[in-house]
Amino acid sequence: MLSDFQKEKIFHYFRVVLDQDRNGVLEENDFREIGESLCVLWVYKPGTKEYNEVIDKNIQSWNMFKKYFQKQGAEANEEQFLRFFEVLLKPGNEEVYKKWVKYMISSIFDSFDVNEDGVMSVDEYSDMFMCYHIPIKHSAKAFVKLDRDGDNYITKKELVRAVDEFFRSSDENAPGNWLFGFWGDKD
Repeated sequence: MLSDFQKEKIFHYFRVVLDQDRNGVLEENDFREIGESLCVLWVYKPGTKEYNEVIDKNIQSWNMFKKYFQKQGAEANEEQFLRFFEVLLKPGNEEVYKKWVKYMISSIFDSFDVNEDGVMSVDEYSDMFMCYHIPIKHSAKAFVKLDRDGDNYITKKELVRAVDEFFRSSDENAPGNWLFGFWGDKD
């Protein structure tokens, strides 16, 4: 069972990161909007191969969620999204969870490690905030919290730990709580 603290974070992920039109329901257009924001960042013009690939990849992310919601016969609202994570994070689903985390980390690095050096700089991390329409004013503080070794980069290992803390930890002081920015009265 998820703690109230975990639920707060999952609702933040739903409301701020994924539900781009803020209508309380995840839809294909939310993921298309994220893709379009990436294309603006990278200056990919509509109709180009690069533009279409980015949009398609984001629609694939939507299709992953959509399959779950269709299987449940439910709308992709906050309540159902929370149930998705209750199932994903349930003891015994470790392999499914690990695959999901691997997919998420790959997606973030594929999208924001622009120079493909295998790490995220503070600028690349800030780009993530802009593309997801997360209030950017806390991106630098979030970056510092996630850069555990202080080398001015977020590695895949650091990002895996942050994702794990964000979704699984009930520790209010865990740096991973800042993965998607400031979302509560926590520091």
